[in-house]
Amino acid sequence: MPAYFRMVMCAAIAAQVNAPPAAIQERLDRARADLFSRAAHLNDDVRELKQILALDPRSAEAHLLLGVAYSTMGSRELKGEAVAEFRQALDVNPGLVPVRFYLARLYLDLGRAARARQELEAALEQVPGNPEFLALLGEAERQLKNPRRAVEVTRQVLRSDDTFAPARYYLGLALLDLGQRDEAIKELEQVIRSGPLGADACLALGTAYVEAGRSAEAVEALSQGLRVDPARSELRIALARAYRSKGLLDKAEAQLALVRLKRAATPASSDYPQVPGIDRTPIAGDGRPGWRSAGPIGTAGTSAARPSYSVRRCDSQSENRLRPQIGRLS
Repeated sequence: MPAYFRMVMCAAIAAQVNAPPAAIQERLDRARADLFSRAAHLNDDVRELKQILALDPRSAEAHLLLGVAYSTMGSRELKGEAVAEFRQALDVNPGLVPVRFYLARLYLDLGRAARARQELEAALEQVPGNPEFLALLGEAERQLKNPRRAVEVTRQVLRSDDTFAPARYYLGLALLDLGQRDEAIKELEQVIRSGPLGADACLALGTAYVEAGRSAEAVEALSQGLRVDPARSELRIALARAYRSKGLLDKAEAQLALVRLKRAATPASSDYPQVPGIDRTPIAGDGRPGWRSAGPIGTAGTSAARPSYSVRRCDSQSENRLRPQIGRLS
C-alpha cells in the first residue's frame, strides 16, 4: 500500500474514532439542553453523563457537562469533582476555550484566584480581547488584591461593550476595594438598571448604601435582592443593618431571626465559599463563616464587614454567551 494512501486511510479511521456516534451525540444534546434549562434535573444529568463517559471516555463535551453539573450542585466536595472533569476535558482537547471559563470561575469560587488567573490568561492567548474572559480576569485580579489592575481590565471591556453587566459589576467591586464608594455606587446602580436583576448586585449596592448612610435606598436595594433570592442569608443580615441604622430595631431582629432559623436547619457540612479578601470570621455563637460580629446575631455589635459575592451567581450573562460554543466541542 502506498505511503500516501496509508496516511489518508489512517486519518479517515481516526476521524471516525474521534467523532462521537450519532446516538451518543443525541444523548449529549439532551443532557446539555436539560442542564442549562431552568428546571435542570441534576442527578439525572449526572447519571446520564457518566453512562456516556463509560461508552466514550474521551468525550470532551461529556467531561465538560459533567463538570458543569457538579459545580451547579454546589458542595465543596463536588466542586473538586468538577475541577477534575474540566481538567480531563482539557486533557482531551486543550483548545476547548469555554472549559477554561468554567474552570476559572470555579477556582474563584473556591478561593484559588491565582489558578483562575492562569486559566484566564491561557484562554486569552487563544481568544485575545474576549470580553467574557477579560471581565472574569478583572475579578481574579481584585481577589488577588490588585484592585487597580481590576479596574483597568474591566474598563477595557466596557470601552468595547458598555452593556456587559458582569464587567460593570466587577468594576463596582474593585472600586469599593479602592475606597471609591461613590463611583462604585454609580456603577452598581447601572448594573441593576440594566436588568435582569441580580441578587449579588443588590447585595453589593445595598451594602455600599449602608456604608454611605443612605439607609432608605439600602432597604430598597436589599429587599429587591431578597425578591430574587429569598434564601440568601447575607442579604437578610445586610437588610438588618439597614433597618438598624434607621432605628427600626424590630424589623432588624425579624431579619436576623430568619437567618438564625435557616442556620439552625443547615447541616454543619454545608458549603460556604471561601473568597480571598473577604472577612470569613464566624459569627459569634454560630461557628460558621459569615459576617464578623462582636456578639451573637441580633446584637448591636454586627459590624460593617462586607459580604462575599458568588462569581457563579453573578456571571450568568458571560455563561449565556459561551453556551452556544459548547455544542461544538467534540
